Amino acid sequence: MAGEAPEAVILAEGLYATTDAKTAHGLVRKSSKYRIVGVIDSKLAGRDAGEVLDGVRRGIRVYASLEDAIREHPDVKYLIIGVATTGGKLPPGYRAVVKEALRRGIGVVSGLHEFLSDDSELAAIARETGAEIIDVRKIYYSARIHYTGRIREVKALKVVVVGTDSAVGKRTTSLMLADELNRRGVKTVFVGTGQTAWMQGAKYVFVLDSVINDFIPGVLEDTVWKAYVEEKPKVIVVPGQGSPLHPVFPGSFEILNLLKPEVTLLQHAPARKHFDGFPEFPMPPLGKFIELIKLLTDKPPLAITLNT
Repeated sequence: MAGEAPEAVILAEGLYATTDAKTAHGLVRKSSKYRIVGVIDSKLAGRDAGEVLDGVRRGIRVYASLEDAIREHPDVKYLIIGVATTGGKLPPGYRAVVKEALRRGIGVVSGLHEFLSDDSELAAIARETGAEIIDVRKIYYSARIHYTGRIREVKALKVVVVGTDSAVGKRTTSLMLADELNRRGVKTVFVGTGQTAWMQGAKYVFVLDSVINDFIPGVLEDTVWKAYVEEKPKVIVVPGQGSPLHPVFPGSFEILNLLKPEVTLLQHAPARKHFDGFPEFPMPPLGKFIELIKLLTDKPPLAITLNT
């Protein structure tokens, strides 16, 4: 039917129950761009993807293979790579599923740093069948927008959700906050900063870690300014990227320094003793994050939100 979101299946083989599958988790929770009808992970086949994620059944089944998913959902138009691995490479074993999808004429959506559309074999199959390969990070790779100072024109209350780690729930908390504020009659706009937000259908979004560093302030400013001018919200909610004290993914500095948010929330997973995927780096005390946020924004976080 015209106007309906296309059906999509998420590939998260062997990883759906891990933090590497944060893209899959976000899409299972919410997506207006795609209608998620299944997740592929043979380890969890037959279960409900929502129930595995957070105990809430969402009617999205986990399948053992792409063939099994298509058997029940023959109108699937896209296969979405649902994992964000360290280094951004396609995990071993995923390539065969991607090729199978393309041969069936099913488009492939990827948020990895490795651009699948640049792969000669995959590109050839896509050309032959007419399937589409969408590399989300590639969309923003050539962004060349300079800082102008227009951010000072934004009079909405700016809220930034900072994390103590990567894959800790910053985007999810931001979306939940925006949805609840809108439900209560406070017009709020969510501005996405990563590839999953694009896949979820965020109207205002850019992928911070695919933009050349010199242009991040300009692209961030432009995105937030457009959201303010076009929507005229009272509140703008922006999730950070990585963590300001993360030795490998310190992506929140640009967001905090440019936006100078009136409000910050600190997202934390209290069970984590080290940065996710980096056991050699112990998790700093929560107080260090609070002091850093205070240093950058002149005030401590308004609240600490927990991922338990």
